Amino acid sequence: MCQCFPQFDSQDPAINVLRHKIRHGEEVDNPSLVLIWFSMEQALMGGCKHSAWSLHVAEYRLLLDTLADDMLESHWRLWCLDNIYKPLSALSRLVDSHSQKQELEQLFYELRVTSQFFKAGLAH
Repeated sequence: MCQCFPQFDSQDPAINVLRHKIRHGEEVDNPSLVLIWFSMEQALMGGCKHSAWSLHVAEYRLLLDTLADDMLESHWRLWCLDNIYKPLSALSRLVDSHSQKQELEQLFYELRVTSQFFKAGLAH
């Protein structure tokens, strides 16, 4: 089984296993999985601001895709929603151009739209 995540610069096999488990909700009763994943990603991140930006956008995308997947347990999706602020906060600290500011605003917009659908799905 290929567990490649092309949106990430690093394709470390151990991290890809975590990415796969998170994205597909394979351990929905293990919320610490997301925290472990964040710390492993952080440990491999280079010192370059461009690399950091790319990493945090990819983290955000993985969590947003997981949140939007209505085939997954709702509590797992909610856990991903609760943690999506981490890459967004990191991106907020990295913004140093108008284009990055616009990209970050677009990410927040996508999150608002997606989370509205998620909340609507929980109400039914």
